[in-house]
Amino acid sequence: MIELLRLCRLYYAVPMGLTFTLTVCYAQGLAQAMASAGTILATLALMLVLAGAYIINDVCDLPVDRINAPHRSLASGKVKPRTAAKLAVALLAAAMLSAAFCRPPFMLALGVVAIGLVVYNLWSKRLGIGKQLLVASLMTCIYPLSLAQAGGATSSRAWTLAVFPVWMFLSSFGYEILKDLRDLEGDLAIHIPTWLSRRPRLARRVAQIALLAGAAVLPAPYRLGCGGIYLAVVTLAIAAAIAATQLPVRRAINAVYLEFVIVGIAATADLVAGQ
Repeated sequence: MIELLRLCRLYYAVPMGLTFTLTVCYAQGLAQAMASAGTILATLALMLVLAGAYIINDVCDLPVDRINAPHRSLASGKVKPRTAAKLAVALLAAAMLSAAFCRPPFMLALGVVAIGLVVYNLWSKRLGIGKQLLVASLMTCIYPLSLAQAGGATSSRAWTLAVFPVWMFLSSFGYEILKDLRDLEGDLAIHIPTWLSRRPRLARRVAQIALLAGAAVLPAPYRLGCGGIYLAVVTLAIAAAIAATQLPVRRAINAVYLEFVIVGIAATADLVAGQ
């Protein structure tokens, strides 16, 4: 059971689900969003889709993970690929069942995202820089998904939702490049050349530019509805993004993850303080 839970990458799926909830609250207002059972069901549905997609990713990347991450459940042989695939299908089915009780636009949008994630996992190695761009786009889908469930944006913080997706796209793009640079050894070992393997220095530079550009837009929500507590906390996220441009790749990945967490904390603190 523990190994199956590890496959779900809850340390990614749960924060992304909570970010979805937070975004719905930004769109509708805290009281209205949290009074709706649809918000909870939509959050659960998104988490299930993400967990299923991460399992499919591990199944597809098994040859690479045996080199880059031999400790993972599939790569170590603790879970059979067929068992993992069945779990992924079950999670995706449960996600769409939960989404059926949400707003129809959300259900439709989540279905599109689920298909996009499956296609990404099957074809990502052949997409070149499109791989990182697609991941960033899929990550940023959390905002249109939130608006689909909220039925639009009507709260005092609605305009901030024009800024946060820009930050998410740029930061996710840089983050994915860093992760792929970390995994170059496995890709090359199974003869998968990429633009990163041919131009690793350029790839790192592109990641640095994307991360700095993302950090540069983080103060903007302060002028679009967020309060002083947001600005105070988000300066730590900006510092983490800047640090990520100077650290070795593995530590840079951790710094960007920390940036995501801090932005979530900043936005949550601002939402609660504003009530």
